Amino acid sequence: MDLQAAAISLQGNNFVIVLVNMDMVSNSGEADMAIDSLQPKFGNAPVILMAQREDSSPVYYGDQNLVSILGDLPLDEMPWKTYSV
Repeated sequence: MDLQAAAISLQGNNFVIVLVNMDMVSNSGEADMAIDSLQPKFGNAPVILMAQREDSSPVYYGDQNLVSILGDLPLDEMPWKTYSV
């Protein structure tokens, strides 16, 4: 399976943002299971899930401390890559 993800380093924190659909971030149980299964695939780095609203604005799910430091980081400046997992 291929995923779009961005490895991020901000304020001394290293983590991975994984692009998912809105249904995933809307269901906390499913989102938590996805994070648990994805973390080992990214070297146990913390995983933040990201979906996009219809207006392309991001919706994040995961560790709130990491989500809060994302702030206004533009999506097009994130180092998106395709990962095979």
